[in-house]
Amino acid sequence: MGFWGRNRQAITLVLTVFLLTGLLSFSARDQVGATLLEQGIRSAVAPLQRATAFVVSQGRDVGKFISDLVSAQAENERLKAELENLKFQFNNLVEASLEVERLQILLDYKIDQPGLNLVMGKVISRGLTSWQSEIIIDIGSLSDIAINDPVVTYSGAVGRITEVSASTAKALLITDPRSGLAAVVQDSRDGAVAEGDPSVPGMIRLTRLPRDFRVAVGDLVVTSGLGGVFPREHSFVIGTVSEIFISSDGLLKYARITPAVDFARLEEVLVLRKSRP
Repeated sequence: MGFWGRNRQAITLVLTVFLLTGLLSFSARDQVGATLLEQGIRSAVAPLQRATAFVVSQGRDVGKFISDLVSAQAENERLKAELENLKFQFNNLVEASLEVERLQILLDYKIDQPGLNLVMGKVISRGLTSWQSEIIIDIGSLSDIAINDPVVTYSGAVGRITEVSASTAKALLITDPRSGLAAVVQDSRDGAVAEGDPSVPGMIRLTRLPRDFRVAVGDLVVTSGLGGVFPREHSFVIGTVSEIFISSDGLLKYARITPAVDFARLEEVLVLRKSRP
């Protein structure tokens, strides 16, 4: 069934209303007073005229509502995009502010150590496994960085340079089991080798200590300067003794050390250039 067949009655009613209205309007131009027939017709079609006017008015209101809704949705999307952009800018400002604070602390430490030839570098990569404690920094031979240069922060010892390219360098951290750092217990002055603890990633240990080795929980362990990596004239903190273990045969003991440096949050370091001006 076509459009006319489905809506024939409604279309006929609307056309009749408009026809009668037109006739009444035409008649009103020629006659001052309305006849009884005209009055009857007007009374009959008045409800239909009001209904038609209401439908037209409501149609306009609905159209305006839809238009306003589309505009509101567009404005909402624009405001959401602007909010996301402001969040992005705010996060960048926060990161920049935190970086400035960290760099200022390192700069103050460098200024307070006039006898140390320190240069600052940013960490740009880390080892891919828990036992491979390495970092790559954004300075290299162009900044006079060389193999075995010590790497430190204001908190203490970090590691040593093991590879160098023109603009980057790799450092082996003191938490790596492959590291071997000459250390000394600050109070007793007993010396040992500090290395990464393979059983607890991120920790350091003093291994195969004689039973009479003087160390206790809470002791501070620092670099001794032996071995040719860290300087003898300046000690760097390695960490604090947190546990002591006795070997099964009772002949040796081990000391576990909590690092002074927070390696999980290490973002900038200082490299001590030992032999360059």
